[in-house]
Amino acid sequence: MEGIYFYWLAWISWVWTTFMMDKNHPLRHSLSFFILSVILLAPFEVEFLMGEYSLAAFGIALFLFFSTQRKKTGSFLYLFLSSFIIMLAYTSFLMFELFDPIWVLFDRKIMLGALGFYLAVLLHKDRHNRLLSLISGFLLGDIMYSVILAKFHFPYPVASLAFLDILFISLAMLVLWSAVETVISFMSKNTITHAEGEEQKTS
Repeated sequence: MEGIYFYWLAWISWVWTTFMMDKNHPLRHSLSFFILSVILLAPFEVEFLMGEYSLAAFGIALFLFFSTQRKKTGSFLYLFLSSFIIMLAYTSFLMFELFDPIWVLFDRKIMLGALGFYLAVLLHKDRHNRLLSLISGFLLGDIMYSVILAKFHFPYPVASLAFLDILFISLAMLVLWSAVETVISFMSKNTITHAEGEEQKTS
């Protein structure tokens, strides 16, 4: 069933950001609004620029616009470059899958999600930038794939439930990786503090 990963992960994320996230966190309100708007807009589709778009695509685009409008030029350009790389990887995967699907060894959603996650972590250290580059890269990749198929008269809706499954699987991987990084950082600091304490006792 298309969309089951998306709805499951999106509702869990919305509950977390709305009720459990630190109320003083700067991203709390924007993330909650973004997730809820995508959930509400996902079932609806419109014709736009000779293509079919889910309204969720416009919600995602607005979120990206407001999240990047205050970035400095250098930071924005690097974010654009990393998004472009993820876009090419996403579109290339779909094109290879279309012409030679036999090499897709297991669930394509997990494979695509893992690809986006890996590239976002590889290209960015900042967690917020990882999030933005992943979302924008996947959305641009889906639009590009739709444009390519439109030339061959194959209908392909942008930001469909299948796309949202892939996106939220990849975002879930990012969140889990960030949690692992936090735990490792916390343990490293405790180990260093403990070692320094032992040195002071022996000196």
